[in-house]
Amino acid sequence: MIGRALRAAPATSINTLVLLLCQVLGIAGVVSIQFVGSLVGERLAMDMRLATLPVALLVLSSALGTWPASQLMRRFGRRPCFIAAALLSAGCLALAARAVDRSDFALFCTAVLGVGLQGAFVQQYRFAILEGQESGRAPRLLTMIQLASAAGIVPGVSLFGLLEGRTSSYMPCALLILAALQVAAALAFLAYRPQEARVAEASAAPDAGARAMYWPMVAMGAGAFLVMSLIMVPTPLQMCGVEQSSVEQASWVIQVHLLSMYLPSLSVGALLRRVSIAQLQGLGLLFLLVGFLFSWLPGFEGHLVGLALVGVGWCYVFVTATTLVARSRPGAERFRAQGVNDLCVFAASGVASLTSGALLSVLGWSGLLYLGLVLVLSLMALAWSVHRA
Repeated sequence: MIGRALRAAPATSINTLVLLLCQVLGIAGVVSIQFVGSLVGERLAMDMRLATLPVALLVLSSALGTWPASQLMRRFGRRPCFIAAALLSAGCLALAARAVDRSDFALFCTAVLGVGLQGAFVQQYRFAILEGQESGRAPRLLTMIQLASAAGIVPGVSLFGLLEGRTSSYMPCALLILAALQVAAALAFLAYRPQEARVAEASAAPDAGARAMYWPMVAMGAGAFLVMSLIMVPTPLQMCGVEQSSVEQASWVIQVHLLSMYLPSLSVGALLRRVSIAQLQGLGLLFLLVGFLFSWLPGFEGHLVGLALVGVGWCYVFVTATTLVARSRPGAERFRAQGVNDLCVFAASGVASLTSGALLSVLGWSGLLYLGLVLVLSLMALAWSVHRA
């Protein structure tokens, strides 16, 4: 009966449901490593300078996997690649659980590479959901994907806090549950029906002013990722390792931060009807500045409010910078320009993830926040000079 209903339903409707479900499950797997990677690194590496290496490897493998993922889907199609990537993530999350249980840091880092690679395929869901759809539905579908991403944050982070104290091996147990969710995603993709992409209409060539915005906005987007990762990645280390907070408290802080990164994007359209894109970017930079200042407050509340504000600020800065990058190049040139932009963004995030543990060890929490403030003020100066011109 269910099979007949699926066959009778429009392919685009089935695909939308499948992709939204798999977005939730895929994001849960990736976010779990973002949250727990530095905690595992601190315990297994026995060196604070290497604590954030797993998160850096996650970002690096996602970045390096973006181009191969697109080429594999071009060669074999979306469905087999999505299924294979979900199964790869399931196997690697199970391997990560084994590594934590055996206190094997090298094995854990190896497993993280596979989870990051699956993240490159998850990024393609937002393109797949538009295939075969009317162009007028694109904004609504992309909003739904954003909401699915936000929903995936909850199981990806909260499982560790929920299981803490209930079992001595709560980290391996949580990773195994997340591995099972990736298997569920692979099974869900069996119902996916590939669709032909609609050809986009050619856009008008941008003027000289729009073209001149390209490199400053690439720097703005990469800078937003840099300052956000600089404070997000070492926060669990600071809370659990230095301040002796519980993993559950750290999980709440990271959940709120990640939700603050995604959910404000739903308000961007309404805000841009009232303010200019430059003003919205300035508002985002102000949120970043205030977020770093709040992070100086001691205890759980300071981390919670500070990272929430940083998340909102990152959202507005990154969305506006990405929009201006997209407007700066026409036609086929746009794809290469956006590829360079993505590479710069991933590189900035990777550098921050890799070095934040060492910076926390050398500079301390206050020193890290001072560095973040300098970077935010530099971005403010860049925005002021570019938008004034």
